[in-house]
Amino acid sequence: MYNLKEIKGRVKTVSSIVKITNAMKMVSSVKLKKYQDKIYKCKIYKKKIEEIFRLLLINNNNYKHYPYKTYNKKKPILLIVITSNRGLCGYFNNLLLKKTDQLIESVFCKKQIYILSIGKIGKDFLSKKYPIYLYNSDLIENINEINLSTIVDDIYKNFLNGYFSNIKIIYNSYNCNKLISIKQILPFKIENIENNKNNKNNYIFEPSEEEILKYLFPEIIKINIYKYILESITSENLSRMIAMHKAKDNGIKINNELLFIYNKLRKENITKEILEIVGGI
Repeated sequence: MYNLKEIKGRVKTVSSIVKITNAMKMVSSVKLKKYQDKIYKCKIYKKKIEEIFRLLLINNNNYKHYPYKTYNKKKPILLIVITSNRGLCGYFNNLLLKKTDQLIESVFCKKQIYILSIGKIGKDFLSKKYPIYLYNSDLIENINEINLSTIVDDIYKNFLNGYFSNIKIIYNSYNCNKLISIKQILPFKIENIENNKNNKNNYIFEPSEEEILKYLFPEIIKINIYKYILESITSENLSRMIAMHKAKDNGIKINNELLFIYNKLRKENITKEILEIVGGI
């Protein structure tokens, strides 16, 4: 049986947890809005740069400068896995890592797999089972041009040199209809090219179209990976916000139950003391 002092201490502890979880929920909600805005801006930029990319290929039929038509299927596959650096975000990491395991064992079971882990949780889990090609946790906390460009330049160069046959990415999508998304980074297909071949435009490009294409190839890869990381971070903050909201509600419920027990014991003790006083008279 609990005594009053012990229950009072537990009430104080639970109240502190409720305050902490509520603060974490508020922080996640602010970050969620911030990354939602970033995704919106990223989509606009991505759409425009892809329009220029298609226009260059259509305008002069520059397929000879397109390096992603063929690849050696016998070469290893690089799988980019995006997780979080910290826990307390519900099923966010568990579901993704379970799906990654299933993907490797069922689809890539006969292939040599390398993991590019973006996020500490994924690296700690996957390094026990698969070879880690590269690991980066900074992009989750502070996604920036320098870190992302270093990674993209590395995998782009190794793909062109034939080190990888395929590069895919798996992440938590910020999409209510699809929790986990798997996208192909390289080789990628150019959509709507065949349907738009007759829609040629008389543009003059400076510098040459070949030079622009050489820049656009890695830039499109970079903007795609950047968007997927933003979606993952947004999904993480949404999951953390929901998890902290549930934790706060559960804490309030436990706190109320403890207060009920505390008040009940307090009344019992007061009644007992009164009866002792009355009995002694």
